[in-house]
Amino acid sequence: MSTNRMAHLLGWGLVILLLVWEPTPADSYALGHSKFGRIEKFPYQVMLIGKQLWRKRILCGGTLLDRRWILTAGHCTMGVTHFDVYLGTKSVEETQQSGGLVLRSNKFIVHERFRPETAANDIALVKLPQDIGFTSRIQPASLPSRFRQDQFAGMSVVASGWGAMVEMTNSDSMQYTELKVISNAECAQEYDVVSAGVLCAKGLQDETVCTGDSGGPLVLKDTQMVVGITSFGPADGCETNIPGGFTRVTYYLDWIESKIGGQGQPAHRQYLRPQHHHYSDNNLI
Repeated sequence: MSTNRMAHLLGWGLVILLLVWEPTPADSYALGHSKFGRIEKFPYQVMLIGKQLWRKRILCGGTLLDRRWILTAGHCTMGVTHFDVYLGTKSVEETQQSGGLVLRSNKFIVHERFRPETAANDIALVKLPQDIGFTSRIQPASLPSRFRQDQFAGMSVVASGWGAMVEMTNSDSMQYTELKVISNAECAQEYDVVSAGVLCAKGLQDETVCTGDSGGPLVLKDTQMVVGITSFGPADGCETNIPGGFTRVTYYLDWIESKIGGQGQPAHRQYLRPQHHHYSDNNLI
């Protein structure tokens, strides 16, 4: 492995132009060898379309934490005046007919020590303008509060979002893929920005997160427990088995809870330690 690999915040930095959201036909997969997902299996998944002062629109993901708060990446808020927040839908086009919800928010909190040049403290919260009702398609993820000290290395996780598989394109339908958490020591052989607040995961083949997946959830497989926020990836392209970098949620639990007042919803499922085996098509679809 090479050392000091250049990383970029997904949808920022070296690929700033890729953040302008221009939907493409749904025949282009995101997230490497990914699969299209039913929103009922990812009811915590949120799409954030942000409006910036100097540009058009940006695309990011987010994780619903409770009736008012969404977890996302700090760099998704850079220059943004407001977000259009899509909940309970796998694409913009199907929102109305599927019973999805669209709200506009101009209130968000970025970590006080967020540093885009190093991806440090890449975490933010978006506040919805009103309490929302839960449905089969809109449900909060749970926070890993009981596992503050767990590093999750070797465990299977699932990333989801609307990002591009091939740079310069964006998928219009939500997709997901399985990754495996690696140790920070291993990840530090690829990137020089790995800190205690970072979690890294890589695919079984060439799966990885990509531009547009920023801010989206990384959950433990077979649970709705969010352990990561999509943050950065390799600067030399998305179609690679180089690990992706995620904000480590357990590291920021105190910060999250101080902002949302400990109002996050409890877990909906019993915590299951994922099995270490290859992905089954029947697990999430």
